Amino acid sequence: MKPVFKIGTSEDLNASQSNLLMEIGETHCCFAIADHADQMMMQSVYYAAEDNDREEMLKKVLQNHPELKRSFRQTVIGYYMRENILIPSQLYHFEETKKLLRALYETEQNTTISESVSEWQLYNAYNVPVSLHELLSRNFATGNFWHVYSIILKNRVEQHEGGTLIIDFKTDSFSVVVINNNSILLAQIFAYAKPADILYWLLKVCKEFSLSQNEVMLLISGLIDKRSAIYRELSQYFLNIGFASITNGVKLSNPFHEYPIHFFSSLYKLAACVS
Repeated sequence: MKPVFKIGTSEDLNASQSNLLMEIGETHCCFAIADHADQMMMQSVYYAAEDNDREEMLKKVLQNHPELKRSFRQTVIGYYMRENILIPSQLYHFEETKKLLRALYETEQNTTISESVSEWQLYNAYNVPVSLHELLSRNFATGNFWHVYSIILKNRVEQHEGGTLIIDFKTDSFSVVVINNNSILLAQIFAYAKPADILYWLLKVCKEFSLSQNEVMLLISGLIDKRSAIYRELSQYFLNIGFASITNGVKLSNPFHEYPIHFFSSLYKLAACVS
């Protein structure tokens, strides 16, 4: 696995009064440790998987970071997984949803998890590899697990008249949640190898849902900044682009200040799931 960044330290924090915020996907793993009382994020680490260690990435992260074995006040884990279904609450039945997921994705050796997103009157059901879920459950027995789409929807969503695309960039993929007129039109993860791939998918999404490039708002977070080739491409085709701001009262300690705050959006959004 390849380190993308390692910022700060949590050595001076009392683990029992700190929260662990972690996100895990097929090709990345990142986490942050924050003081519970003042919501100050003290440490953040991000790894990208390489082809030969995707299955072992989480084990390596746990081995390399003994601080993750501490007993935290609360642990919240976000699953960045592609195989999911969003279902209106009144139509939701777990067993039927499980069968539908199996039929749609034709995958085995998965654990199906479902969670209520009451803010939008729906359920999010999704697949997680059995081995991954069991490893996380053993190491974080009291952890709370959520899908990234649920986390996005649990945070306040800023809607715009021409529609909103909430986009979060990883090193080789990006997630998109599309909202218009208080309705969720799409929630999907796309892979990319070059900026043109991103542009293709976003333009296709706008076309499919009749969203104007001149009116739709792109709310961006993750590993992208204004100097990047990706941003330059987007700014040539979309008029309204904004970057995510800090939510849930989270603060960033001094070592974070040299980085754009939206780099850590997916982690501080997890704070919405901390009680």
